[in-house]
Amino acid sequence: MPKRSPSKKRAKPTQPTPIYVLSDSTGNLGRHMLTAMLTQFPADAFGIEMRSFVRSPEQIATVLDQIKSHPGMVFHGMLDAAHKKLIDTGCKKIGVGSCDLTGPFVDFISKQSGLKPGKNYDLLHHVDEAYHRRMKALEFTLEHDDSLGLETLRDADIVLTGVSRTSKTPTSIYLAQLGYKVANVSLAPQVSPPQELIDLKQRKVVALLIQAKVLAEIRHNRGQQWQMGATAYTDPKEVARELSWARDFFTRQGWPIIDVTNQAVEETAARIVHTLGLTGPSSPHV
Repeated sequence: MPKRSPSKKRAKPTQPTPIYVLSDSTGNLGRHMLTAMLTQFPADAFGIEMRSFVRSPEQIATVLDQIKSHPGMVFHGMLDAAHKKLIDTGCKKIGVGSCDLTGPFVDFISKQSGLKPGKNYDLLHHVDEAYHRRMKALEFTLEHDDSLGLETLRDADIVLTGVSRTSKTPTSIYLAQLGYKVANVSLAPQVSPPQELIDLKQRKVVALLIQAKVLAEIRHNRGQQWQMGATAYTDPKEVARELSWARDFFTRQGWPIIDVTNQAVEETAARIVHTLGLTGPSSPHV
């Protein structure tokens, strides 16, 4: 009888390495820092697990017990130096690496300024004038979404315009969270652009464009979600004509144009702020 070839063992799928982020506040700072750094590694290599509002030795011990049962690497951003030490010592005991995200920076600022840092948790997310300004900016932006509130368009810090599905709304909301009052105006070839948009004198309008193929795909996917049939809205040729019309219109108006194709909202927002030369309101606490 012919010999059976030995069966090949299937390789077990590699599980993402856990990255624990310990914070005595919301953990947003650690999340943002790691999100940026992990772009340089394979997308499925790590899994971030947040542990927020860890403010006592008992809570630290509980979190370390959880990590011991499913080891990974630990990042932490704590105000209390004693808590930093507890985490680092505890990580050594259970055999996992730890990294302080905030200590070196705080020490540097203290050394350079001669000022001693405090550990007031309330100051991390202080409800001050800057906070209220951001809330008002967000309220303004929601009231001026998708061509709403044209009568007060002139009060916006930034006005975004473009055809449908060019990331105007998410970009507007992101900018509002930074404290900018943003309005966005949707355009279509068959509808006359609002006169309020044309009449804006101050340099605050930025036009958004996207590659026709990508826009057609976005609209097609949205149409399927809405159970819509094929229309000119999703037809690639019509989409290309619409974008060509938009580009010509933007050029005649002299508005700066930003291509948002495959671009993250954060990058688009940064480009808008840079393009308009805005120094900007203070950023939100993270």
